[in-house]
Amino acid sequence: MSRERAENGRYTEAVTLDDVLGVFEVVEGPVVTSGDVAEALDCSRETARRKLTALENQNRTASRKTAGRVVWWLVDSHPEPNEVNPDDSFWDLEPGASGESDVSERIDEILYGDA
Repeated sequence: MSRERAENGRYTEAVTLDDVLGVFEVVEGPVVTSGDVAEALDCSRETARRKLTALENQNRTASRKTAGRVVWWLVDSHPEPNEVNPDDSFWDLEPGASGESDVSERIDEILYGDA
């Protein structure tokens, strides 16, 4: 890959973090290696490692060394919308026995305040 220089003489950034994230969509399997990224983006393995590490520092990827290689995977920072969070304060509420509460009669007041 030929590198271009900016007006200030420094090399321009040829591989972006978004480019690296895109590799996860095209490589078969749940993990990628720096070699996968280097091959897909026509860059050096060192560049690929630096970009993957930058993504890990942003908590967008995670890594593990296995069999002499480092594998990287995407980190899902947004839980599924239907996923149950056992720490949600909702679970601390005591359930009311049927007929012992006037909640259903006061639902508008509860939801919208004193109207």
